[in-house]
Amino acid sequence: MILPPLFRLGNVVIGALPPRARYPLAALVGRSAFLVMRRRRRIAFENYGQVLGLPWNHPLTRRTAQRAFGNYFKMIADFILMDSLRPDEIRKMVRPVGREHLDQALAQHRGAVVVTAHVSNWDMLAAAAAVYGYPTNAVTNELPSGGLNRLVVASRARIGMKMIPLGASSLRNIMKALSRNELVALACDLFAGERGVSVPFFNRPALFPPGPASIALRTGAPIIPVWVRREPNNVYVAEVEAPLEVSRTGDMARDIQVTTERIVQFFERIIRREPDQWLVFLPVWRPQAQPVTPEPPRQAVLDPS
Repeated sequence: MILPPLFRLGNVVIGALPPRARYPLAALVGRSAFLVMRRRRRIAFENYGQVLGLPWNHPLTRRTAQRAFGNYFKMIADFILMDSLRPDEIRKMVRPVGREHLDQALAQHRGAVVVTAHVSNWDMLAAAAAVYGYPTNAVTNELPSGGLNRLVVASRARIGMKMIPLGASSLRNIMKALSRNELVALACDLFAGERGVSVPFFNRPALFPPGPASIALRTGAPIIPVWVRREPNNVYVAEVEAPLEVSRTGDMARDIQVTTERIVQFFERIIRREPDQWLVFLPVWRPQAQPVTPEPPRQAVLDPS
């Protein structure tokens, strides 16, 4: 239970630093971590090399990985700071673009499945949606420490954000949220299981969760692609895009496959735009993983963040 007090201490320390000092310091810590975290560094080289279409040891691959470590620790600083941020402060930190797509989706009264990737700060993205007035449910794994997890959940609830823990009841809670005409946010560019939907991702097959497509097919909820990027001044821009077309041919397996491919194409586009803000230091392309014929899953998504 030592993590919650450390989390609160970190909140006080980070909150005392002005942004002009906070983010350069976080980036410096990230660059230092890049030097000492050999395994994560190796995985980063592999991931960014695949994204860039370059060898793992190419100078641009290495620079991108190093910048990503710096951006990751900037994200960690904001994650810790979230415990005390007020809604008006979050609004100042996040500028939304394309809110009309969410408004139009919710006007259908079927809720909306929001898909995003681990770009920049997906946690801040969900928090911003909540403080801008959208009922938001983020589906995530629980943090390792129960005490820390309760602290994080409470800090999110304070600003109106709900969290759906991944588990046996997650699909039922997702369905309830959509029936209330709320947003369900899924960071679904990583899949921790061994069986999923195989989709070409930067010219190499990778596995993705069938959940977002399956849920949209079962409920009629639209799939809204949303992502957030960090600007050079460390202000976030949250971009809401038009709904993705959901394949509805009547062949469930084929419809999940095609719809998941469209989601992954969105991921590719935003990652190409900001490769060093794609903060993934886990293996993405795993040759031992086996694809499966998609079916409505028991668990909607795996988010190892």
